[in-house]
Amino acid sequence: MRHASETALAIVTLIAAIVHFTLETWFHLKWGQPLQALLVDYICNALMLLGALRSLRVRPGSAAGLLAAGWAYALGFGWRSVFGRLAQLEAGTAPANGEPTATIVAILIVALSVVAIVLVWSLALAWRQSVRR
Repeated sequence: MRHASETALAIVTLIAAIVHFTLETWFHLKWGQPLQALLVDYICNALMLLGALRSLRVRPGSAAGLLAAGWAYALGFGWRSVFGRLAQLEAGTAPANGEPTATIVAILIVALSVVAIVLVWSLALAWRQSVRR
């Protein structure tokens, strides 16, 4: 049985995936980054889109587990990105591409907090689905 908030979570996930795809592509074009880093972000977007679209299509069923997987993947790589940049700041090294690291770290910490909150929401939905069976 599907929880009422899963539809809202699926819509938030779609919006987040579209925004993430757009900003990550812009960042790649403006500042440059290794192709592997861009591919990881695109895998994240694909997982989030898959979870959201599946959740919206399987009514009255649920795809809360797929939504949680997409958000968990986003949190994992966001964590790596934030703390990698913090280590650079602490070491006093500037990135080779010239990105404004301090500004990006502040933005990423806020984004990571939002992702963590949404991940808890999606995990709670997935747990609720598994308990009811």
